Amino acid sequence: MSGDQRILDGYRSQGLPTYVVLDTSGSMKPHEQLLNDTLMHIYDTIDLTPQVSEFVHLSIISFNNEPHLVTSMTDMENVTSLPTVTCGGQTNFAPMFRMVRSQIDSDVPQLADQGIRVLRPVVFVLTDARPTDPDQWRNALAELTDKGWKPHPYMITYGFGEASEAVLSSIANVAAFSAEKGTSNQGALAGALNSMLNSLVASAKAGELQIPEKVEGYRTIPREYVEM
Repeated sequence: MSGDQRILDGYRSQGLPTYVVLDTSGSMKPHEQLLNDTLMHIYDTIDLTPQVSEFVHLSIISFNNEPHLVTSMTDMENVTSLPTVTCGGQTNFAPMFRMVRSQIDSDVPQLADQGIRVLRPVVFVLTDARPTDPDQWRNALAELTDKGWKPHPYMITYGFGEASEAVLSSIANVAAFSAEKGTSNQGALAGALNSMLNSLVASAKAGELQIPEKVEGYRTIPREYVEM
């Protein structure tokens, strides 16, 4: 859609609600500093690149025993530095999926009220572990990705360490990536965050979500194993 047409339709711009969801359980403790340093790089890139900051509306969520809203979309416009994340605890997915759905329910109307034509949200999940709530997370995921819920998001997963490919593919509805054997967790984390950032920059240039086809240091889980 052209800029003129968006104005005629009452919108001043398009916007992509983006949720970066980080596993900060105990197994991630050795990589805590890298995680915080890379998050600051992501924030700086978005903040200092007008084309990206006008298109990408970023929220950062961490999760272990419970999810934590590190930065909301509205906060990103005003913060001068990001809060840091701290690693520890278990890897409970269900509360995190519920928080993501709740945030989308809140964020999408707020963006629309600002005159932004809101694209379907995207959620990037980065994890190095298996769910520690095996009896609960699938139901919470089903609620988040329910196609009967209009803003159900695109889901992209990056897994390394002890992450299960079956879990990664169950969560993803667009693309799932698993670190190559022999890749260090630190290298895999850096590669995933860099891939995600490149995807956001490319999406801003294209005006629509751009999914990476390949990620250095990762193997793409075959699409037939990714639930649609």
